[in-house]
Amino acid sequence: MRRVSSLLVLLTMISITGFAADGGSGKVRLDSAVKVGSTQLPAGEYKVTWIGSGDNAQVTLKQGKTTATTTARVVEVRRNRDAFATKNETGSRVLTEIQFHDTTLVLHDVPSQVAGQ
Repeated sequence: MRRVSSLLVLLTMISITGFAADGGSGKVRLDSAVKVGSTQLPAGEYKVTWIGSGDNAQVTLKQGKTTATTTARVVEVRRNRDAFATKNETGSRVLTEIQFHDTTLVLHDVPSQVAGQ
């Protein structure tokens, strides 16, 4: 009976891990305005969701009625804390990565789609 329980726990963990690789969500607090594609997002807390895995995941950042969508490469990496990375490009901060505990989203340099601005 103990082996059956252990096997069920292991199978559940494997299925959860596989599901997380195909999508997920989290929150990121941006300390200042950043660009995502061609969209300027103001500082604040955003809900981040992504669908897909590998090089072509669809990523959405949402705060109130403002929504920015772009594509990203999903990388499974263990981190001690959530974070984000930016780069300076022609006088603007551009969001390049969003790092969660076990997943990093590397944003592609493509124009984003914007709704609600």
